[in-house]
Amino acid sequence: MDDPERPERPGPDADAAEIAEWMEEDFGRAVAEGMADAGDEDDPADEHEVVEVEILNHERGEVVGTIDTNGNLDTESEALRNVSQEYLEEGVPVLVPTTYENEDGETVHADAEVMVEPRTTGFVRAFVDELPSPFDCESEALTDLPVHDEE
Repeated sequence: MDDPERPERPGPDADAAEIAEWMEEDFGRAVAEGMADAGDEDDPADEHEVVEVEILNHERGEVVGTIDTNGNLDTESEALRNVSQEYLEEGVPVLVPTTYENEDGETVHADAEVMVEPRTTGFVRAFVDELPSPFDCESEALTDLPVHDEE
């Protein structure tokens, strides 16, 4: 897999300056390549990251729509659309356990509220968890959904 744009790796007899120059050039190229890949929404490598679940209306016993990681809601239910609109536009509030050190140097454990927005890990799970009754998804699907990871 030779890349003609990739800087040539220095030989075994290279001095520290040559190695440092190569590392800097290669790192810059890798960062630029990563940024280009991140902005490519049609990249098939990103396809595995999109999660989609069916939303059920338990009172009616039927599927009333689907939601995916990107925030695409597919439904004909006006009620589901109305309760979902704010989450799709602003994200879903989620409590995330955090720790911090107070003024006395003691470690404090608390929950911080973060907004989980479409196109982020855990959005579908947060969305479904926040839906009011009678909307939900199958419990088997819920257990497999990734949760928001504050990193």
